[in-house]
Amino acid sequence: MRIFKIMKRFLLLLGVIIISFVVGINIPVVSVNHKSSTNDYSNWMSETLDSEMLIVDVKLLGAHDAFSSEIDIFSKVDVLSAPGIMTSDIGVLIKGFSVRQSITQIASPNELLSNGIRYFDVRLTYDSEEWMTKHNYISSDFNDIALEITTFLDANQGEFLVLDFQHIHGVDYSSDDDYDLFMNMLVDTGLYNYSYLSSIKDLKDITYSDITYSDITNDGIESRVIIIDKFEKSEKETFNYETSIRSSWANSDNFDDVISFLENERELVSNDPDIEGFVVMQAVTTMDMSITGIANSFMTWSLIERSEKFNLYLIEYNQFNQLLETLPIIMVDYANSSPFIDDVMNIIIEANEE
Repeated sequence: MRIFKIMKRFLLLLGVIIISFVVGINIPVVSVNHKSSTNDYSNWMSETLDSEMLIVDVKLLGAHDAFSSEIDIFSKVDVLSAPGIMTSDIGVLIKGFSVRQSITQIASPNELLSNGIRYFDVRLTYDSEEWMTKHNYISSDFNDIALEITTFLDANQGEFLVLDFQHIHGVDYSSDDDYDLFMNMLVDTGLYNYSYLSSIKDLKDITYSDITYSDITNDGIESRVIIIDKFEKSEKETFNYETSIRSSWANSDNFDDVISFLENERELVSNDPDIEGFVVMQAVTTMDMSITGIANSFMTWSLIERSEKFNLYLIEYNQFNQLLETLPIIMVDYANSSPFIDDVMNIIIEANEE
């Protein structure tokens, strides 16, 4: 009888441990001691850029999976793109953990723009005639995001943005009809009115004055948007992803491995004369789906906390300025983390002025 009591207590204790572990890893709170910058970078371009500088050479700060801040425990899985484990029964059990690994930014579009971010990695899902931002889980209605963007552009003339629609799920890139749907969305949200059309000038030849000059506004300048997408339509008003941007991904959660990858990327780009568009420094770490990778993710609790550490690690790297010269768009998670945001914006502004 005694052995049965011991076994019963053991199983009860084991059950408590398992339940506590499952509950513990599923706390969806992204805990970070965020400090907002006291500096306003809303007009850093108009205040510092030379009129004849090519826009593909302008150093920019970018936000990876830019519009994921509204993901929470109640967010729906994006069934069109999320990994299978997230759409399975197991996905329900680990949803809190997955949510913490899916939130890449904690700021609103206006906050990101005011903090100086000018490149946006946009991920959309088109479903039931709605355009929603996502990163594994549905985050925000893109109509609301576009409104914040256009409001900012109206208030801050002389700035330009790059909207890189990295992924749009729920559409067929080879379909002219789906491209028309996309263009209609840009018109409806007002973004089209700010778009610098691909037919005007080759991307490699566009200068800062080209993109911001206007004979319509009273002071002769306006804010514009470069829109990049993967639609395969032969004649399009937006810029073609394949020829307009290079953005290579390390796919690692090891800080040194990411730096090593970026160094290799710098060498490749430096030796390739055919690269004429934007070049992105994908300075992001990704959870490795291995025992070590998952263990590391627990140690940093959330992707945001891991990013906070890596962002500072990146700009403290002694060859960072050389990386920036060749890979001028710095794309990071938690783009407005402090003190990173002030440090990196100072570096960017000084590098552009040189």
